[in-house]
Amino acid sequence: MALARQQSCFAVIAAALWMIPSASAFSISRIGKQAHNSCAHPLKATIERDGLFWPSSPPNDERIDRSANSEEDHDDLFDEEEYQTLDAVVKIYATHSDPDFLIPWQKRHQTTSTSSGFVIDVPGLGLRVMTNAHSVEYGSVVQVQRRGDDEKHAAIVEAVGNECDLALLRVDSLFSPQNDDQFQPFAMPIGSLPMLQDDVEVIGYPAGGDSLCVTKGVVSRIEMQEYAQAGARLLAMQIDAAINPGNSGGPVVNDELEVVGVAFQGIDEESIENVGYVVPASVVRHFLEDVRRNNGIYTGFCQLGIEVSFLENKAYRKFLKMDNLDGENKRISGVCVRRVQPSAGAYGILKSMDVVMAVDGIPVGNDGKIPFRRGERVDLGCYISSLFPGDVATATIFRDGKEMEVSIPVSPIKDLVPSHYNNKPPPYLICSGFVFTALSVPYLDAKGAWDDFYTENVSYLLGLVHTPLKQKGDEVVVLAQVLAHDANLGYEHWIDLHLLKFNGVEVKSLGHLNDLISENMRKEEQFMTFEFAPEEGGRLIVIERALSEQATEDVCKEHSIGSHYVLRTDTV
Repeated sequence: MALARQQSCFAVIAAALWMIPSASAFSISRIGKQAHNSCAHPLKATIERDGLFWPSSPPNDERIDRSANSEEDHDDLFDEEEYQTLDAVVKIYATHSDPDFLIPWQKRHQTTSTSSGFVIDVPGLGLRVMTNAHSVEYGSVVQVQRRGDDEKHAAIVEAVGNECDLALLRVDSLFSPQNDDQFQPFAMPIGSLPMLQDDVEVIGYPAGGDSLCVTKGVVSRIEMQEYAQAGARLLAMQIDAAINPGNSGGPVVNDELEVVGVAFQGIDEESIENVGYVVPASVVRHFLEDVRRNNGIYTGFCQLGIEVSFLENKAYRKFLKMDNLDGENKRISGVCVRRVQPSAGAYGILKSMDVVMAVDGIPVGNDGKIPFRRGERVDLGCYISSLFPGDVATATIFRDGKEMEVSIPVSPIKDLVPSHYNNKPPPYLICSGFVFTALSVPYLDAKGAWDDFYTENVSYLLGLVHTPLKQKGDEVVVLAQVLAHDANLGYEHWIDLHLLKFNGVEVKSLGHLNDLISENMRKEEQFMTFEFAPEEGGRLIVIERALSEQATEDVCKEHSIGSHYVLRTDTV
């Protein structure tokens, strides 16, 4: 009993010391001695909860009654709305298990990150947490924590849009109807696209602290930007509020507490300050509508799939006979089509040297831009990206001196060299110790292709990034490395080579190569030949078929590789 009382005495001391400004060592020892001597008569601490050192009322218990309608309660009601908005912003904890794109059967060391998210109501799905795609990329474990709560809730990544850097999380324990917790989820409303100089607030959990942070700013610019996550060009909003690591996925709200965007990236340059980029509300709405239309699956943003030349040069326009249309003194503007991607809906409809003058009645300028709002112009692709798969755009074109209209079906277009694998492992195939993979942006990034000159082989592969996709499922097959074995002696230093043919047959993809090798095994042909770029004078590998199967088994066993191949499943 005496021990308990003594402990209580020192508890009072510990609680009180932090309120004494810069007490000396002597005074502290005196306080301790006096307290020790008075343990037989313990001090009674009376705390006046006047809000000076501690909140006068717990912030989560006693809230304002929203049923109040009097004018004098208006300010209190607004405070409650702010409380609900802040409570809807959550902190996201993720453990990432990224694959090693140079050793595709392995994963890198796990990393952890924190970011932000917020609760929204998705039509057809219910309450979900929205955040950035990069915040949960290759997430082995994803957890969500409410503001003011000590519990983390397991989350499931339900939909990911890498192009727009958005993701939806399902948190069953947080939004379950059977949840007996007092927390009442509040879905933040999605507002409209703000105007320039509109005031906005960024809400999230940036680095530098654990609690919620709110920063203010204004809308500085709205235009097409490249999204770092997948390299796609979409509408983006620039603000002057600070967006730091950890802010990613947090909402950007207007004065009405509506979400007008999602924080997603900044500029990593010392000379540039107070520049942050936000996924605007229009892109957020498109992502949600796409997910709703496809039963929870994200399909992507539509493209025309054309490469164009701007017509700002007078000689160019004169060459195309754009100055005089049907004998009328009429000035026309547009962009000149130079190439149409084979996988695009415009293939076979638009031709090289066509001038696209307008799309759905929206005039196209000689600089490739179209009217957006008063005093604002954006790229033509901005309008196309607002459409959905299955939509048909009516293009007014100028061909062979005549104006005409054509109908173009729009759809998302896959890249020959993908910028991501949608959180799936990279594909690979091992044959006789030769490790083949599909060329991708993450592979080149792991090689440091964009940093400095690496090798001639990597520079060649870098030039293939913007090659159009001819047929769905096609890939650029690359010899990534050689796992040494007696069967491949003499080839062990060959890396980063573009495979063109196997036994004289053009290789279209990694899956196609696997089929060709299997067919070679069944026919029991004597040799296997691999021809690499360039088409004339490229390197050639020749190995014996009879040794291939055993060599593949040996290297997989030596390097603890569970399967000699992993192929993509999203190319069809």
